[in-house]
Order: sequence, then C-alpha cells, then structure tokens
Amino acid sequence: MAGDEGGSPRGGSTEGPEAVGHDGFLIDGPAAQRFWDKSALGVPQAGNRLLLSAAEVLFCNRQRNLALPEGWESVRMEQEGITDLLHEAAALEAVRTPGERVVLARNLESLGLPGSASPSTWALRWARTERVKNGPPEGELRWVEASEEIDWRELHEWASRTAATDRIAEVLIVDDDLDVTTYRLSSCDPTGEVTHAENGEGDASHFPGLLEDVLARGLLPRSGFKYGTRWRLYDHPLGVTHAPYLLQHEDEAPSDWAQVCLSARMATGVNKTWLCGFEQAGEWRYLAVTRPPPDARWANPRR
Repeated sequence: MAGDEGGSPRGGSTEGPEAVGHDGFLIDGPAAQRFWDKSALGVPQAGNRLLLSAAEVLFCNRQRNLALPEGWESVRMEQEGITDLLHEAAALEAVRTPGERVVLARNLESLGLPGSASPSTWALRWARTERVKNGPPEGELRWVEASEEIDWRELHEWASRTAATDRIAEVLIVDDDLDVTTYRLSSCDPTGEVTHAENGEGDASHFPGLLEDVLARGLLPRSGFKYGTRWRLYDHPLGVTHAPYLLQHEDEAPSDWAQVCLSARMATGVNKTWLCGFEQAGEWRYLAVTRPPPDARWANPRR
C-alpha cells in the first residue's frame, strides 16, 4: 500500500495490545520497533515496547493488522462512549495514510522532541520524507467535528501562535459519516492600492467600523451577495484585477465547521481567500480559511 511505510494492511495480524491506564496500550516485539522506526507511532518504552493511544491502536488495526483487545469496544462504550474516539481515529488516518508523520502533542515531552505545541494543538505533522527527530514539524493539527461551534478569536490566536513557530495551522473536519476534509488557518493582513477617491462611499449601513478599516487598508469593498458573504474586496481599482478576498464580519460568519467548509470551498472555487473580520483590543483582525494544495488535502482513504 502506498503512503505510510509502517507496513501493509494485508497479511497476518499482529498480537493485540495490553491496556495501560485510561488511554494507553502497550505492544511489544518486532511490531513495536517497526511502528516507531518507520511511522513514528506512539512512544517507545523500555524492553522494546511501544505505548500507543487508543486512536493509534485503531489506526494500526485498520492499517497494520494490529488485533484489538478482546471486548475492547464494549468496554469503551460503557466507560465514555466511542464517538469522539472514532472521529479522532478518522482524522489520524486521513493524515497518516499518505505517509505523513503525526506525533500527538501529549507525547512531545516523553519523546524528548525540541520545541512545543500550543495547548489547543492535537498533534504535530512532519512531511513523509522527514524523520521526526531530524527536523522541525511542518504543521500543527486540530481535529473538530463538523457540527462543532466556532470561536473565531481563539482560532485567530491559535493560528498566529502556530505561524510564529513557522508551522502551518491545519484543521481536520470530521463529519457524522467519519469523512475528513482539511483547511488551513492563517492571520491575514489584507492591503490594496485603491485611493479614497476611487473607492467611493461603500455600504456603511452594516459594520461601519470594519468598513472603515477596509477602506484605510486601500481596499475596495463591493457586495459579496453572489458569493454568500457581506463583501468582496478589491486590492486595485475596478477593472484592473479580480477581487482577491471575500469578507464576513464575525457576527455573520459561519457558526460551525460544516458552514465554514462551504464558505471556504466557494471562495477557493472562484480563486478568492475567505476572511472573517473582528475587532480586538481596538484593532481589526482577519482570519483566513483556505483550502490546502492538492498534495496536502488530508482526507479518508477511499475504500
């Protein structure tokens, strides 16, 4: 199977893991060494053993023929339900199947890896061609359910912290069918070359503070109705270029990730960047939600 090099889903199964604590499972033998060396799964332990999370166990069951502990699903259901675990495992599989290395944020200290992650980061991602101890990660990952509510300010803070470490902020959205799609977040500083004489009055009846900031940035706002947003923004006078941005005030922005996916995909389809604008500490800030390039659109493997 192409992608993650830790082994093939075909062939004989590997003996099931031993449950350790709330969310840990130990495996030993050749598989433990192989899973770490080739895929950076889990945390190596003394005695050639490997500590995996529950989501990593599910991934290895689907992709590495690792047997599950007998009756494990029933126990998990009785203890806390299994829905969140299935969503997390789907997100993990989406990134790992193409071959990317994914280290859970909770394992960074145990692995002795340099640097750290934001408290709200789920995992760090290394490119498939890199070893986790040989270089810095490319991205910080979160997984969310499609119906999950959005805090635009917190997302902007997370994206800004991630960018400050020269990493990409990536969100894996998982729907009720366990399908996964990926979007990137970044703080944006949109500017243009339109003078006040050229940009006209604009529609000041809605969100005048945001409109004032847009005009001060040399941008030309026009109705974004046909794109499902408040404004489309030009960075040059009309007729010179297409509008590169679609802008929505946070009060009118999508309230959950399913809606965000629709808005960002629409923007990508018309070669624009979708922005959410909000005021914080007397300044207007803009969060961009963009679709990754084709080789970084982490999604479920097709079966």
